Amino acid sequence: MKNRDKILNALKNKNLVKIISGIQNYDRQKTLAVAMAAEMGGATALDICDDPEIIKSIRALVQLPLFISSIDPLKLIAAQSYGADALEIGNYESFYKLGKMFTPKEILEIAQFVKKSVTTDVLLCCTIPATLEIENQIKLGKDLLSSGFHMVQTEGFSLGSPPADRKEAAYKDILKAASTLTNTLELRKALPNANIICASGITLTTSPLALAMGATGVGIGTYINSLTSQNEMTEKVKEIMFSVNTFTHNYLEELKSAKKVLVV
Repeated sequence: MKNRDKILNALKNKNLVKIISGIQNYDRQKTLAVAMAAEMGGATALDICDDPEIIKSIRALVQLPLFISSIDPLKLIAAQSYGADALEIGNYESFYKLGKMFTPKEILEIAQFVKKSVTTDVLLCCTIPATLEIENQIKLGKDLLSSGFHMVQTEGFSLGSPPADRKEAAYKDILKAASTLTNTLELRKALPNANIICASGITLTTSPLALAMGATGVGIGTYINSLTSQNEMTEKVKEIMFSVNTFTHNYLEELKSAKKVLVV
C-alpha cells in the first residue's frame, strides 16, 4: 500500500497517530531519534521540519509516511521532491512565542499557492490557528477543504499550572489538552465529513479523548520528543498505538452493535 493510502486509510479508521518532531526542530540527531522511535513504535506517520537535508536523511532511514510542516510555501513545495507524502501548513505554537500570529487570509494564500504548485499525489494538511474565534476556525476549515485540502489539524493553548492540591498526571494532561479537544469537537460538529487531526498537548491519556471528540487522528509532539532516549520514545509510541487501536476497535464494535439493533 502506498504511503498516501496508508494515511487516508488510517484517517478513515480513526486511528492515525502522527509523531511530531517539531516544525522548528532543526537538530538532525534529535529528529533521527524521534523518527526511529516512530517507526519502531508502529506510528502511522512522522511529521518533521522543512530542512532539505533532514528530509532526505529521514526519507532514507524510515518507511513511514512523512509529513513536512512549514509556513514557507516554497519549502513545502520543494519537500515533495525529497519524498514527502503530505505537506502541512503549521503548527504555529512555536511562532506565537516569537510574537508571530497568522490570519485566515495569510493561511489561505499559502494554501492556494501550495495547492496549485504540487502534484495530486501529495496530501495536503493545514493547522487551524487556536488564536481564532471558533466561528472563524470553522470558516477557515471549510475554505481549506473546499480548496482541495485533505485534512485540517486543530491546536490549542495550554492552561496555566493546575491548583496545587491536584497532582494527578491525568488531570494535568486533560487540562493541557482542553483547548484543542474543544476546538476538535466544534469543528467536527460543523464539518461532519472532514479528516481532523487533533494536536497540541496530546498524550497517552488524551489520545482516546481526542478520538471521542471526533478526531480521525492525533498528532503527538512534546509528549514524545521531549524524552531523552530513543528507547523511552519508542515505548511511549507503542503505548499510544495500543491505546488508540483499542479505542478504535471498541468504537467500531459499538457501531456494529448499534446497526444490528436498528435492523432488528
